[in-house]
Amino acid sequence: MAKLLAIDLDGTLFYPKNVTRCIPKKNVKFLRRWIDEGNKLVLVTSRSTQFTAKLKDEIKRPVDFINCCSSQIIADDKIIYDKAIPNTKLKKVIDYLEVNFKPIAFLMTSENHPCIIKYSRKVSRIYTFFYHIWWWFQFAYREPYIMDNDLFEKELNGSKIYKIMVFIGLRKNKMAISKETNKVLRDEFDEIESSWTAQVNELTPKGCNKGNGVERYCKLMNINKDDVYVVGDSGNDITMFNKFHENSYCMQHGHPSARKYAKHIISRVYKLEKLIMRGENHE
Repeated sequence: MAKLLAIDLDGTLFYPKNVTRCIPKKNVKFLRRWIDEGNKLVLVTSRSTQFTAKLKDEIKRPVDFINCCSSQIIADDKIIYDKAIPNTKLKKVIDYLEVNFKPIAFLMTSENHPCIIKYSRKVSRIYTFFYHIWWWFQFAYREPYIMDNDLFEKELNGSKIYKIMVFIGLRKNKMAISKETNKVLRDEFDEIESSWTAQVNELTPKGCNKGNGVERYCKLMNINKDDVYVVGDSGNDITMFNKFHENSYCMQHGHPSARKYAKHIISRVYKLEKLIMRGENHE
């Protein structure tokens, strides 16, 4: 029976980072062996479809994608699931966040752009300059972005919005604020999905989280839940750990708030080869 590996990207499959390629060579070799033995691979990420498309060139094997925390699911190069956040409801959420939490920026993934940034008035040109420097040094992991408040509002008013990232800022307690924001959003706005990663909150359509995405993919592809292995490292991976707990793996360097939900801990993705392909019980 074919098995499914559902794996997060940043901090997981991309760990440790490389300058010239997204996926470390040892991880690529493992994925190729996994697929060559008749198993399936789906990459589960908050990143955009525009970004993930290039990963096929690194793996050079059939691979499917669950993007924007499952707002879009792509199998065999075809979109098999597509859901956007209702625009009017999203406006209310953004207004609420601006008044109560004063984030320094919102990052939008729409049908037309992988990343549009709306920044608050307190963001100086110096900050935007250093953001661009940081972005440049992401090398292979860069996603094109546009910093344009007017374009953000235009897309918000009439385009499909798959994901909003709320950037709390650089304060020392940024992670605590992000977790608090996540709880408030879940309590106040049941029409959206909210998760957190470090100092960032991710907003997606209701029901669109990674766990639901993998579950939906399995139903569409007729895959038994017991044959699914999930791997991640942060808060937005917890839903995968909960739904597929028996075969859930969290990265050793992951945040403690995420690690406690996974049944197993691993240090590198490629070490899954001896755990789930060879049947050994530990690294």
